[in-house]
Parts: sequence; C-alpha cells; structure tokens
Amino acid sequence: MTHQLHENISYEGKDLSMMSLPHVPLDQPRIIALSDEEIFAINKKGRMVSSSCWRGYVGSWEIKDGRLYLTKLERDLMLEGTEPLFADWVSEELHIVLEYAFEGLRAGLRQGDKTKKVTIKNGTIVNI
Repeated sequence: MTHQLHENISYEGKDLSMMSLPHVPLDQPRIIALSDEEIFAINKKGRMVSSSCWRGYVGSWEIKDGRLYLTKLERDLMLEGTEPLFADWVSEELHIVLEYAFEGLRAGLRQGDKTKKVTIKNGTIVNI
C-alpha cells in the first residue's frame, strides 16, 4: 500500500507530523463532507484523488491540557467553526514524529527518526 499523507499535530508548542491516522466521525455535526462544488470553490483543480490519501482528508490536531483536539480538516472534509473540537471518539496510541533523520519525502518512518508514543483514551492522554 502507498504510504499515506501524515496528519499534523501541535504538541508541546511544536507543529509536528503524526504517523497515526485517527478517524473522524462523519456523524459529528461540526464535521462537514464537502460537495464537489464546495471543493472546487476552495481548490480550482477540484477533488484531489491520490493513493497517498485514501481517507480523503488530512486532519490537524492539538494536544492541550492533557486532551486531544481536532483543529482543522482539509481536502474532502471541513471542520465547522473556529473552536477546536474535543476528540472524545479517539482511543488509540498516537505516533508523533519529533524529528526526522533527514529532510525530504515524508513517506513512512525511517531509521533514525525520533518519535513519541502517546496513548489516548476517549480523547484524554492516559500515557506518554
């Protein structure tokens, strides 16, 4: 399978990448699936189809005060409003990339990359 685009995460004041791909609940009222017309209004090239993003969206997340928040969605989804959304649906181990061994293509982890595992249960950090 093609390596997938990384999710973004703000962690300890730094903007980083995350190898984990937490899902977003499409039944959450603030998560909006965009129509082709809305996507074209944002990006004149229209819907981007790529094997590097099977999920159809790229999320931006933030860990703040021991909790995980969804702050932005791009591509086929949009997060409505300006306030971060508490991600109480997420219960998994997140793999945050603290430092890449070298600059370049971000296609999976490589030997020498520094990562941090953060365990989330119902949107709250339970283990760092």
